[in-house]
Amino acid sequence: MNIDELFKIPAIPTGRNKRKMPATPDMQFFDKYKGASEAVELAESSEPAIKKRNIDQEEDENYTEKYQDQDTELEDEEGRFFGGGLTNEQSSILDLVDEYDVDETEALTAANVKKMILKFEKAINKNQEMRVRYGDQPEKFMESEADLDEEIKNLMSLTEAPQMYPEFVKLGSVSSLMSLLSHENTDIAIDTIDLINELTDEDVGMGSSEEDLERSEQVQASIKTFVDAMLENELLQLLVQNLARLDEKEETDRQGVFKILSILENIISLEPKYAEDIALKTDILPWLLKRLEAKGFDANIAYTSEILSILLQDNRDIRLKVGELDGVDVLLRALAAYRRKDAGSEDESEMVENFFIAMCSLLNEPENKKRFLDSEGIELMVFMLKEKTLSRIRAVKVLNYALSGDDGRERSIRFVDVGGLKALFPLFMGKGNKKLKKSHHSAFVESEDEEHICCIILSLLRNLTQNDVQRMRLVLKFAENDHEKVDRLIELKDVYQKKDQLVKQELKDARGVLDEEDFEDYEAD
Repeated sequence: MNIDELFKIPAIPTGRNKRKMPATPDMQFFDKYKGASEAVELAESSEPAIKKRNIDQEEDENYTEKYQDQDTELEDEEGRFFGGGLTNEQSSILDLVDEYDVDETEALTAANVKKMILKFEKAINKNQEMRVRYGDQPEKFMESEADLDEEIKNLMSLTEAPQMYPEFVKLGSVSSLMSLLSHENTDIAIDTIDLINELTDEDVGMGSSEEDLERSEQVQASIKTFVDAMLENELLQLLVQNLARLDEKEETDRQGVFKILSILENIISLEPKYAEDIALKTDILPWLLKRLEAKGFDANIAYTSEILSILLQDNRDIRLKVGELDGVDVLLRALAAYRRKDAGSEDESEMVENFFIAMCSLLNEPENKKRFLDSEGIELMVFMLKEKTLSRIRAVKVLNYALSGDDGRERSIRFVDVGGLKALFPLFMGKGNKKLKKSHHSAFVESEDEEHICCIILSLLRNLTQNDVQRMRLVLKFAENDHEKVDRLIELKDVYQKKDQLVKQELKDARGVLDEEDFEDYEAD
């Protein structure tokens, strides 16, 4: 059974919505800006005194009428104001800013990138020297720290030319960048984290048009070269160390934690095989599980749940390690908070979905099914079946995973003993489906729900032996109320048999009009 089809991974926010830091203006730009500003001041000094009054003095009718005439000239035929409220001089200044941005983008040549990196290296060395010399006198090395901060921000412009990333590697500056993650000043470390996050963002190197939504092979190779070099210089270990030292009670540190998680997502998106290095070669898993134990909801705990669910998708070793770290119990305690209630926001609902996705991934391993039983996970899921919440929908899926397998007898007995049949069969008959369609229309898919319920019943019949009283209780359920559940089974069989015949006919028709390659794609869809 394919977990990806049953549990759609929540859409991950892409980097396209992230705000990019502008490059630091050079002296030529400030000279132009100063000249334009002087022109504005000169023009304002020659205007009547009434134009210098504060706009808040609306009671001055002469002042209001004077500018109403000017506003009217800036309106189109329908009365919409499109002038922006700017004078000619101010518009000129904005044009200079736009011109500066264009010039800077075009100026990212190999020579200029090398110059930028050398200035960055010089700032690091200067700061280190001043800190060693004046370790007990912060006021004497703060200027060098500010210069270093500026040079870090200047490197943000490299996101506009990712093909230049190999230059950073060739000059040996990756190790210098990594050293800043251990800087005594956490502000410098957070700025470095922000830089790495932007440089590895999944939207770097992608155009804005629909035709240019994928990176070129050159850009992809350049980013991978840069990431590989950072990994060789212990990027992952340094990021996890920063997770431990950042205090999320502080806003800046909280943003730093979020960006570290974003870097991990960027790396996995670039190359999924890195997930194993992240999970098994660092202490990230204990940190993730500990973070999930925190009460309350915020953006970081939501992102933590997403990273954990991604790491657990395809790797048995990671699943077993999370199980050994009591990850099953941690997730059950997190889900227990939503056994009677729904999440309070869309983001919180996505977090709950991530909890269930992670749980189902863990239950792919027999060792974790035993832990699920010992942690009373079956009891919690049965309790959820009685509610009308998102947890009721996902609990059916979790139980399907938990009861499947050749070793499921003990879990099946537990399910029956804790009242699972009484909670399950009303759902089998479709009770409460209309309310769920209205309250959770995006999460509740009736056909998927029916599939999971039928799979649970099938697992019970397979796992329980003829000598088990629990099996007799299950069989007797089908004799209740004039065998209505047998009628329901026949009804479901007819429905899905017709669907099967329809799909087979569509495939037969497609084979006659499509070539072999197109037909294989059609059949896979």
